[in-house]
Amino acid sequence: MDILGEILKQVLEGAAQQQAPQQRAPQPQPQQRPPQGMPSPDDLGEIFKQIFGGGSAQKLPDVVKQFEEKGMRDEVDSWVRTGPNKPVSRRQIEDVFGQRELEEIARQRNIDRERLAEVLSRYIPKIIDELTPSGQLQARR
Repeated sequence: MDILGEILKQVLEGAAQQQAPQQRAPQPQPQQRPPQGMPSPDDLGEIFKQIFGGGSAQKLPDVVKQFEEKGMRDEVDSWVRTGPNKPVSRRQIEDVFGQRELEEIARQRNIDRERLAEVLSRYIPKIIDELTPSGQLQARR
């Protein structure tokens, strides 16, 4: 079962609906490429599967631990527990995953590393929040 794919679809659709019409970025059509340096929706799906360990998000505990080890326990707690999510910055994403790993992911997908970090900072809190609906981190199989 591709839990992460379903969650990513919900998160991306929710983000698009929350933007005001005049602020909404043009969404790439299935055969249309996204703006230069930006990940496509398909790329985003593959990137998040790579980070979280496939469609079942097997690496969720490891990802959470990476953030906690970099001093972001309060942020992670806000994502896992119920209630509002605290934001994370592009720089914090770079600190957690490392520039080398982000550079490799960006190179594989032919996207800009800084834009990748920005996209990750926007969606990782929402994805972790959705992966922990009970407000607790549970190991996924």
